[in-house]
Amino acid sequence: MKYIPAKIEIQRIISLVPSITEILYFLGLNTRVMGVTEHCNFPEEAKDRDKVGTFAQPQLSKILSFKPDLVLADRALHGRIVQELQNAEVKVLAYTPSGVEDIFIMMSEIGLVCGKEAAVRPVINSLRERVLKLSRSSESVGPRVFRMMSINPFITPGPGSFQYDALRTAGAQLMNFQSNHPYVKVHWDQIKEFDPEVLLFCGVEKGQAPPLKCKGCTAKKPICQRTADDIINKDWEQIAAFRENRVYPIPCHTICRPGPRLIDGMERLHSCFFHV
Repeated sequence: MKYIPAKIEIQRIISLVPSITEILYFLGLNTRVMGVTEHCNFPEEAKDRDKVGTFAQPQLSKILSFKPDLVLADRALHGRIVQELQNAEVKVLAYTPSGVEDIFIMMSEIGLVCGKEAAVRPVINSLRERVLKLSRSSESVGPRVFRMMSINPFITPGPGSFQYDALRTAGAQLMNFQSNHPYVKVHWDQIKEFDPEVLLFCGVEKGQAPPLKCKGCTAKKPICQRTADDIINKDWEQIAAFRENRVYPIPCHTICRPGPRLIDGMERLHSCFFHV
């Protein structure tokens, strides 16, 4: 992250990250947002902002055409363009949160550099209070939960991810991993041994209208459009979650985006975990 003195007046912001676009609107900074990516689809008003490319491939020339005071980026994904922007003397803040608290720190820093620190503090604290309440009410042992992000291979959030932290805070018992990687590839035997009582996957209920493909997605049928029938086979009959009908598709925004709606998702999952 590149430090920006608070005294610099930030009026023209470009967001390269859908969750950060949500944060800007949540913090009341939406009038300063000049451009976003094709994937910045929430809130609804963000869809009307000028586009500077996709989340994975933002376009330097389009970003520079707005003469931004600040560009907000993903540290892990946008390394190259962050360097190009800094070479062009554009101010950049880049984040990759690895825990829920990191999201609040990110919000606070955005408020600070935009000169709105005092104004944003109450709304950030309200989110913190909700997470603290969840943490306190999750002290009893919750169900074993497996969060499936892909099926070939099986990928699940690891201890270095905000998703792992969010699920644990919501009350889930998760697989233990020796690494601190944000995403971990696991084998079927590991899943079977863990025997999850709840299975979560990005997808839709049978008969529910699937979401539109994200721009740039080349998958014939991405996991966000799949139902339980698409991903479950007879092997899964050995798993408690399947036997007890606790296989739940969840919209990607429930837990995939490190922004304000993550807290909503955590609360819904907590209710699911402790009413199984």
